[in-house]
Amino acid sequence: MKFRFNNLGPVKATTLELGDLTLIAGRNNTGKTYTVYTLYGFLKMWRSSPFAVRRAFRESRDLFPELRAFFDQLVLEGSATWEPDDDALARNRAAFAKHLARYFSKHHLAGVFSSKQEDFARARLTLDLGDIHPKEAYETTVPLPGRAALAFEFDGGSIVASLSGTRHEPRLTPAIETAVIQEYARLLLDHLLPDPFILSAERFGISLFYKDLDYRRNQLVDALQKEQYRKDRDSPFPYWLLDETTSRYSLPVKDNIDYTRSLPDLKNDRSDLHDDKFFNDIKDLLGGYYSNASQDLRFISKSRKTNHFNIPLHLASSSARGLSDLYFYLKHVAKRQQLLIIDEPESHLDTANQVRLARLLARMVGAGLRILVTTHSDYLVKEVNNLVMLSQLKGKDRALLRKLAYTEADQVRPRQLRAYVAEDGGLSACSVDQYGADLPVFDRTIDAINRTANELAARLPLEAEE
Repeated sequence: MKFRFNNLGPVKATTLELGDLTLIAGRNNTGKTYTVYTLYGFLKMWRSSPFAVRRAFRESRDLFPELRAFFDQLVLEGSATWEPDDDALARNRAAFAKHLARYFSKHHLAGVFSSKQEDFARARLTLDLGDIHPKEAYETTVPLPGRAALAFEFDGGSIVASLSGTRHEPRLTPAIETAVIQEYARLLLDHLLPDPFILSAERFGISLFYKDLDYRRNQLVDALQKEQYRKDRDSPFPYWLLDETTSRYSLPVKDNIDYTRSLPDLKNDRSDLHDDKFFNDIKDLLGGYYSNASQDLRFISKSRKTNHFNIPLHLASSSARGLSDLYFYLKHVAKRQQLLIIDEPESHLDTANQVRLARLLARMVGAGLRILVTTHSDYLVKEVNNLVMLSQLKGKDRALLRKLAYTEADQVRPRQLRAYVAEDGGLSACSVDQYGADLPVFDRTIDAINRTANELAARLPLEAEE
């Protein structure tokens, strides 16, 4: 499926199709962050905002006559069955997606960037879904107010819903309507719109300042508590305190702050990828590991003998701070088929570690994650291309794995890779073949600096001056 963006900051019009591994490269201020933040905001909204899904349904209710009959049967009999054909599923999916994207563009997009609505008045996100239909079984139970519940099931052919625990004669309450619509939307779109998790470029500073942010939040609470005792009816409601005691952050940054705050509470959670031990790759890469066993996040040396250290994370190097969120994500949070968005994962890493990071990303993709990366790293891209070529080796050529110190998991197939250059107000899709992705943005810069070096060297005297 494809996402289309229009009038989004420096992005005038562009299309993004996600692969298992998607690379976006480009110069500064070309719209990379605008694009991925908008994508993240939309994917999060449709999953976490039942109101938005219900609103999208109501705005397109004329396109859902079968679902209206389904509601009527559910209310009348307490259960309902519907056998939609592929055409009905396709129509409903297209209608949901169209109105979800429209609702997001109109009501949520500015909030993603913590900006004014007028700043994004002309911005639009639209979706091109393709022709994939849901076939896998889907079953869930949704709690409703008053100890009631909705059971919702799809067996690949029929949709069955039933109500239980209702004390009175069933009626179509907002809670029941919202639950049915939400689960039907998940049935239609869940396999196309992945669950997102983002590591923003601001993650380097969050580990330094999140406790200060908590202090400022406590200031706000204290000020509001004091304000409630004021009896002056002419005093304005203290919205001004929000501006006095908090700063404005985009949604991905807010979510990163909340994630960092929650790390001590996640210490006993195991991610879907926990047994793959990918967090040990970061441990080997940095020569240290992280601890979230207490409220004070710490960075601890791998070696227990020479050059041992055990320090608060905010005192660690920028490279250690930058990879801490990925370490804890792989250990405690990651879910298969999730979309992990990483803004400049190579930041503050030396070139050798950028190469090692590319291999780690490939192994994560092989384990079931989908990854979207914005990058300025020629080394990361070239190593991804090496892993694409590695995947094409057969027979005796596989001996190169050992010679070049690769493993079987260190490979990316051409069909898994998408690559783009952010330029000229949009994203230019790069060709991908058995040699990897052609990303000319780096080659142009490297060629230019090499030509400059060659021209300067040609004009130097044969013997250097003393």
